[in-house]
Amino acid sequence: MRVSLLILLAASLAVTGMAAPLNATGPIRVAMLSDGGTFSDNSFNQTSREGIEELMYSGAPIFVQFVETYSTSHFERKLAAFAERDYRLLIGIGYRMAPAIAAVAAEYPRTLFACVDGDFDVLPHNVWALTFQTDECAFPAGYLAAAWADLQDPKDPAVAWVGGMDVDSVNQFLVSFRNGAEHYNSVKGKKVRVMGDYVGSFEDFEGGRKMAADFIADGADVIFGAGSISGNGAIAAAKEHEKWAIGVDTDQYNTLPEQQDIILTSCLKRVDRAVNQVVTATLANQFWGGTRYVGNLANHGVGLAPYHDFADKIPARLQQEILNIQRRLLDGTLSTGWPVTDAKKKTKK
Repeated sequence: MRVSLLILLAASLAVTGMAAPLNATGPIRVAMLSDGGTFSDNSFNQTSREGIEELMYSGAPIFVQFVETYSTSHFERKLAAFAERDYRLLIGIGYRMAPAIAAVAAEYPRTLFACVDGDFDVLPHNVWALTFQTDECAFPAGYLAAAWADLQDPKDPAVAWVGGMDVDSVNQFLVSFRNGAEHYNSVKGKKVRVMGDYVGSFEDFEGGRKMAADFIADGADVIFGAGSISGNGAIAAAKEHEKWAIGVDTDQYNTLPEQQDIILTSCLKRVDRAVNQVVTATLANQFWGGTRYVGNLANHGVGLAPYHDFADKIPARLQQEILNIQRRLLDGTLSTGWPVTDAKKKTKK
């Protein structure tokens, strides 16, 4: 089902600078399109939307439409329709949007585009790619998961990841999570098992829940759900079976209240900040077309969420080890192992 939300907020901010917006006499028109799934997924899409909502609530002069798009065959047509209606900025959420954005950007050179997780061989001058080094948060999360499993189940500790789809934006989380767990084994001389598989969809809650339940039956103590709604299902299974979980994209302690008490932390992918930056730059006529934004540990574009209920349960020494890992990732003395050049080593279930 296609859901559209129109929100118009006027404010006193003036738009000045080099390139006047197409709608010079009124609010800037912005459209955000998902590449599948709802904007209320308590994960990736919702975080993207929140980046604009923060500006709307602050009174920024923007007119925003959110559109949930479920078929790749519709992307190009819908983007072109907004460009024809003089929307100034079109934001596509997800890697599958990239080809359509590249095509429409060429046809509408005065319209500005941004693409979250977009992979472009050549970036058009009016496209801003928003990318994230999520391996830098997933690696310490994997270390934490392995350490926690070892603390809670020393006889047979195991962790498992449940991925949405086998694509790079997901594998960047999963490979690095696995490598973080294996780093724990290496430095501690342990044998924490690491399992994982893909649901094949970002929208299959029951599929994610069943897959996680199967891993738990095989001994998994901590579940890493990286797959939007499918990942949420995996976290739900961890709760049902009295295990623990690590969230993804947003602080899922806040977005999944029924599972709060089993969420150790979440891998934060601050899409909200990146989207906010793009819209703010557009308002100031400082849109960085033809460039890539890279969110990482250094600029707080990725990171670990607070431990919340586990702040007093996770040993202080382990919390310090996590901080040390993050410092080493920042200074380059430790690698997450991503990107993977050998495809056979990518999943390694």
